Amino acid sequence: MKQIQYQQEAVDELVNKTIGLLGLKGNRHTLVFKSPTGSGKTVMASEMLMRLSQELAERPDAPFTEVAYIWIAPNKLHEQSYFKMKNYFTETCALRPVIYDELDYSADGYIRPGEILFVNWESINKDKNIMVRDTENSASLYDITRRTQEDNGIPIVLVIDEEHMFGGRNAKKSEKVLATIQPKVEIRVSATPQSMGEQQVNVPREKVIEEEMIKENIVLNPALEFKDPQGSLNQHLIWLAMQKREELAKAYKDLGVDINPLLLIQLPNDTSDNLTADESRIKDEIIMTLDAYGITTENGKLAIWLSGEKTDNLDVIDRPNDPTEVLLFKQAIALGWDCPRAAVLLIFRKIESFQFSAQTVGRILRMPEQKYYTDQRLNQGYVYTNLSKDIIEVVKDDMDYLSTNVVAIRRENIVNVSLDSEYCERKSGDRNRLGSDFKRILRETFVVEWSLKNEQISLFSEEMLFGDGEMGDDADDLSSVAAQNRERAIKDRGLNFNVKNVSTDIVKDLDMTGEVGIRIVESKASYVNNMEDLNAMFLAFCKRLLGNEYEQRSVKTLAGALKEVMEDLFEVFEYDAMKIMLSNDNVHHNRIKFERLIDKAIKNYTEILRLRQAAAKRRAYKHYNWEVPAQRAYLVDQYDELPEVLDHALVPFMQSKKASSPEVKFTQYLEENSDAIQWWYKNGDQGKAHYAIGYTKSSGEKGLFYVDFIIRMRSGDVFLFDTKKGVIDPDVVEKHNALIAYINLPENKAKNLHGGIIVEDKFGNWVYSPFPIENETELNDTKNWNEFIPQKYV
Repeated sequence: MKQIQYQQEAVDELVNKTIGLLGLKGNRHTLVFKSPTGSGKTVMASEMLMRLSQELAERPDAPFTEVAYIWIAPNKLHEQSYFKMKNYFTETCALRPVIYDELDYSADGYIRPGEILFVNWESINKDKNIMVRDTENSASLYDITRRTQEDNGIPIVLVIDEEHMFGGRNAKKSEKVLATIQPKVEIRVSATPQSMGEQQVNVPREKVIEEEMIKENIVLNPALEFKDPQGSLNQHLIWLAMQKREELAKAYKDLGVDINPLLLIQLPNDTSDNLTADESRIKDEIIMTLDAYGITTENGKLAIWLSGEKTDNLDVIDRPNDPTEVLLFKQAIALGWDCPRAAVLLIFRKIESFQFSAQTVGRILRMPEQKYYTDQRLNQGYVYTNLSKDIIEVVKDDMDYLSTNVVAIRRENIVNVSLDSEYCERKSGDRNRLGSDFKRILRETFVVEWSLKNEQISLFSEEMLFGDGEMGDDADDLSSVAAQNRERAIKDRGLNFNVKNVSTDIVKDLDMTGEVGIRIVESKASYVNNMEDLNAMFLAFCKRLLGNEYEQRSVKTLAGALKEVMEDLFEVFEYDAMKIMLSNDNVHHNRIKFERLIDKAIKNYTEILRLRQAAAKRRAYKHYNWEVPAQRAYLVDQYDELPEVLDHALVPFMQSKKASSPEVKFTQYLEENSDAIQWWYKNGDQGKAHYAIGYTKSSGEKGLFYVDFIIRMRSGDVFLFDTKKGVIDPDVVEKHNALIAYINLPENKAKNLHGGIIVEDKFGNWVYSPFPIENETELNDTKNWNEFIPQKYV
């Protein structure tokens, strides 16, 4: 599993909430997992099941030590998940994915702990189906699940994949199946779940977009007009979709990316697999139209996925550079199909259930390389349809990015610019996790702080390993070093290495009257902790020392490193090492000393980790030549369309609803001077497609400065301005100076660049500093700044 922050957070939450539900009385406790298409639901679910098995076996607070799993999915999606997970668990062997035929379904058969039984919904939703009907040897799924839970005491965690498909007309059948199986916990997974559940885990679409896993948004019927229709309405829509596919193919090629974008064409969908007469007519019209563009099954550019008609090129169609350009399908492909190069979708006829169409649209949401490109057109999906706008129903929180944007197009014949821009290739948040190298830092901290010997000698000599079996002299040397270290720790630190046990004192014989007040404890009983208790105490000890700064899984890393260092330096082994560090006898001389030392090691490692992360960030910054984009999509709930603005490089001009007062006033000033300005562009404030300059923050880390305005004068001069906001940016000085340094680079001399931070002075003039500034106070003293007078650059 990649280190993607939202995935790790979701897995942690899923594991903890599932363990919580397993601890409740009764069965059929529900956890709803909502995550957008393309976010990696199967990957997260696989990791979650593996982590759940591990933590149940290790956590002292877990209600069970082991569970069995069932994974139910509609259509053939269970096979896809089965093979994905079989591949996922090949190396770890943590869990064993199985299908019904691989189970022991004899009279005594049951689902073993750690087994995941993958089941197709259609094979169990009717009483007459083989898997669920009564047999002489009690081999039905219901018999197997009963024996698993009742006879063998193994609770079942049941995962319902694409949960929304089990509602509606399937609701009664679903309820009957689940009521018969009676799983301990049901985990319902979907991008558009139908139920609420006792617990919920939600992955926001924004988080998935931030990690560049799915496209920023989807544009519905972009640039749709009928001035010069290419034949019938259907033929014209095919032509528009083909034009868009060709446009995207060229954009990939211009970036040097070997991806062939795929156009999906969906026939009218209903419950029947067979085509109606109308659907057959539309299909023939589509194939005839595509043939005119040189797209046929014979040359491999057309693939067909219909009931009873499937072309041979479907098996490799998901390859990034596969030559297939168009896929014609009906309903079967809409669910669970994964082809990240799919970029354009053409949907014919009224769709009865828009929620189903939301799943269909999800096929073009994935980013083919799980990263955004500098050409924003490649970061969007495109849908063409003959739907009337008044029948489109937008599903809340799932498809609100569809049909809620305006696409602005670059004005024709503008003289573009080419500016060096930067972006960060590494989007996932920094992970704070103790690595395998933490042991070295911990050991060095022990040695330095306690003045120990640090010789690392092999315990076994070559003679012992390959000779006559005698211990080598090195063993004596190592024992001697360890003995000296123990003597030093005893003498200088007062440590007791002869700890027989660790006990917990529990209040004993205390009379309680029920009255409010203090009761003095006079008697306690001492409980000697066993190995299991001691291990739990030690993990709690490590967790407290780590605090909340490091991830949960670092607790075990710290625990393991402490045991290994105690072994290396003192020849004290696992059980004894824990007793010494948790000893009650020497709490002042021993445990506090350990805590101080461990805390110092963690802080040393934190600094190393911070420098390592900063270096990784610096390596992640890439350069490319930025131009005013050919088009840009704006969400209408975040931007207002201003048709009266005429000189913006993209039309229509979309102004942010959160635009600051200086931005609004400066926009008006630019429009008032159109006689001197060829065009101007309001830049975005994040993302690879927008213009950015790298700079060093006041904290010492590298960041990106998205300059507000790019302005091309009629003289050819280019101004780069950033308006000063009401609340001063803490890095405003660093950003301004980085911009001035950028403008003065030798490679930029011929581009006639000017600019800096621009403000409106008390006389109403727009002024900027062409020189670096030393501190924020200089921003308030603008008497020596240059005035931006557009008429000078006609």
